[in-house]
Amino acid sequence: MQLPKVEKPPALQPPVGLPVDAHLDKTPPRATRGLDLVKLGWTYNCMECHKLLPARWHYDRPMVEHQDIRLEHGNNRFCLNCHHPTNRNAFVDYDGSEIPQGEVVRLCAKCHGTIYRDWLAGVHGRRNGYWDPRRGPQTQLRCIQCHDPHRPAFAPMKPMPPLRYPPRAAGSPRRSGEGHPSHQP
Repeated sequence: MQLPKVEKPPALQPPVGLPVDAHLDKTPPRATRGLDLVKLGWTYNCMECHKLLPARWHYDRPMVEHQDIRLEHGNNRFCLNCHHPTNRNAFVDYDGSEIPQGEVVRLCAKCHGTIYRDWLAGVHGRRNGYWDPRRGPQTQLRCIQCHDPHRPAFAPMKPMPPLRYPPRAAGSPRRSGEGHPSHQP
């Protein structure tokens, strides 16, 4: 018996570019993963398993499906700081209300208020489209399209090699008698 192949539905996210941006690379730096799980060709939403598991603030060891997640996000040491305790298909706000998956920026704004302010102003994150929104539309990447929500800090990058100047630049040999104090005619 052959199991049907089911593609994972795309994570809810805004479009990454506009037709007027054809000259730009609009690929998000990070592939956004939604809250669905694809296993053995089947797509599951979080509540299909979590309806059987009570919400706890701390688990002794990660569950099988979450064992490769490393939670390194400041003081957020617990899943329930961000994930809703009774509806795992949503995130949680301070008052316990649900934040839908498509509004993940509201979740990040809970703790990262100044960065959220900069994101709204277009200073943090990447916008594509017209600089002047009166002339045409813009699109903007969400937090999780650049940052891994469980480990948001970017990995260190190897530095580029130093600049190499052309031979006619500083330090090149001079003709005799041209202004160098150690050279006397």
